[in-house]
Amino acid sequence: MSADSEQKAAPAEQAPGTAIITALKQQLLRSEAAERRRLLRVLITGSAIRLIILLMFPDLVAHYLSGRVELSTPVTSHKRLIEGVHLSRHNTSPYDGGLFHQSPLLLILFRALHLLPDLFTNIVYVAVDAAIALTLARLAAVKAEKSKANSGGRVPGEIRFVCTPSAIATMYLFNPLTVATTLAKSTIVFSHLAIVSALYSGIVGLTNQAIIFTAVAAHLSLYPAVLIAPIALMAAVSQSKAQHHWLVGDIGLTLAKFALVAGALHYVFAAVFGTQYFMATVDFTLRAADLQPNVGLFWYFFIEIFDEFRPFFFVVFQLTALAFAVPVSWRFRDDPLFAGTMLVGIISALKSYPSWGDLSLFLGLLPLFEELAKYLQYSFLSANLLMYGVGLAPVFWHLWIELGTGNANFFYAATLVYVFGQITLLFDLGGAKLRRELDIHHPETRTRTVIQE
Repeated sequence: MSADSEQKAAPAEQAPGTAIITALKQQLLRSEAAERRRLLRVLITGSAIRLIILLMFPDLVAHYLSGRVELSTPVTSHKRLIEGVHLSRHNTSPYDGGLFHQSPLLLILFRALHLLPDLFTNIVYVAVDAAIALTLARLAAVKAEKSKANSGGRVPGEIRFVCTPSAIATMYLFNPLTVATTLAKSTIVFSHLAIVSALYSGIVGLTNQAIIFTAVAAHLSLYPAVLIAPIALMAAVSQSKAQHHWLVGDIGLTLAKFALVAGALHYVFAAVFGTQYFMATVDFTLRAADLQPNVGLFWYFFIEIFDEFRPFFFVVFQLTALAFAVPVSWRFRDDPLFAGTMLVGIISALKSYPSWGDLSLFLGLLPLFEELAKYLQYSFLSANLLMYGVGLAPVFWHLWIELGTGNANFFYAATLVYVFGQITLLFDLGGAKLRRELDIHHPETRTRTVIQE
């Protein structure tokens, strides 16, 4: 009799615990559903604002934003893309002249869109921006899951504020630089979509898909080719979870696959458009052949330098932009997503034809690492430098070009402030990551100042 009573009492004792677990699961499901609804509202609102402006103020886009040198460059200009499509439709290679310098991928896409009303082109740009925001939100969700699973990657006693996926999407979609880039119809947004898709595919273990997206991004904008380094580390991590050690063969295999995919794309495009496409895209970007002013460092320097010194400094400038791939990726090999974010920031600051759109992607990736916010030491300085650079560039351009009361030094000074702000932010972000790693592995040093001798 006592045995029966004990068996009956056991479910009664387990019932409260089971009810609590069930309630917690239901609450979690409700919060996830609410988060999905918030994310959907953000995507719809951000897309609607862009589409309304594009439809209601077409002259603003056609005659002002699309011609701004801060938003559009020779390798991302929508106007030049349309000219290339027009030449292609009349059986003339757009790469024969010195006008068109964009990837054949964009030429093929917009040749099909050119047959449809302009509304469809606007919808494509808006949809690409929404897709970038959605991918960033999914990146945030995956990173949050990995952070919960990795209890050893936290500072003891740390209280963290985690940005929700909807907050990540909001900060990207409603960034004025992002909005302006989309309204200007800069084709850099297609490269950005390939970049964030590569990072997302890499972090979830879809290595082959990540390689394809990286190759596409490289063909669209060349510099994202450096992202194959963190993508290879992501592949090595996903392949070596059971062994808990780096597999050099996996990294080599990823690099070989990337070379194969990029080479296949080049072979197909060369067969269709001839080798002129390579000279008009990759070679054009490396040589910075068009010294039209932009928000980068190249144009003014190479206008002023003597011709006999140009080849040497072209090599120096381009190596500065590309040489960080391996050291940055290896130093932050335990967090390849962070390494990829750092490389995106380096590309934004040091590429030959940068625009405000490059900075908008870098700023969109930063909220993924909200745990580093309290470690940043120069955030106020970086923010002020970037705001001054962004705010002064249109003013000095107006003084120089439209009023004629200034000169090129005015505008270049604004670009120097802008680039210095990005570099300051990069150094501060890298230092914050290193300091947090020190606090994780050596909690006793949390209240001490670290001095490197």
